[in-house]
Amino acid sequence: MPERAHTRETRQRKVVYDVLCRTRSHPTADWIYEQARQRMPKISLGTVYRNLNVLRDEGMIREIHGVDRKTHFDADMQPHAHFVCTRCGAIRDVFPAPEVEWRSLKDLVGCEVTHQEIQFRGVCPACRRRAR
Repeated sequence: MPERAHTRETRQRKVVYDVLCRTRSHPTADWIYEQARQRMPKISLGTVYRNLNVLRDEGMIREIHGVDRKTHFDADMQPHAHFVCTRCGAIRDVFPAPEVEWRSLKDLVGCEVTHQEIQFRGVCPACRRRAR
């Protein structure tokens, strides 16, 4: 785990982070919980949620809101966007992140932007093929 300044590392947090780092998918907390239980049988779903929130707040992971009304998580903190299929709910990474001139927002609305998250929504190739 990369160094963090705010909270101490716990065994539970390390397991949650490791589970998330070992997948290329964008899992929900329930999926992370099921995987973490294989390594730490007594971990609770509440503990998983608390640790995901700490990891998010410390900038170690990001949240992605899917069309399934669930929060998905991503440990890949490289700059990239996400594509979310509005039919099947699949979430895919988009590399490289498209360039957007967001620094001018300060001049437009008085906001100072510190980072950006880009999410595209549409229909993935598999769903498009099924629709034909």
